[in-house]
Amino acid sequence: MSEPIPRRPERPDEEMCCRRGCDPCIFDYYERALDRWEARVRAMGLDPEALPAAAAGVTPKA
Repeated sequence: MSEPIPRRPERPDEEMCCRRGCDPCIFDYYERALDRWEARVRAMGLDPEALPAAAAGVTPKA
């Protein structure tokens, strides 16, 4: 049985940032999570950029 594709981290909404220059910012945490996700997907032998949104657990925004 193959390992399921992990869910891609969701990018925070712009309103979630307090804009006070935090270091790290909520978007820094997102970028790190995205890097880990991409590395995990690549380790599974897949190309993160080639995954359809549904397979990566991304729901389209209306």
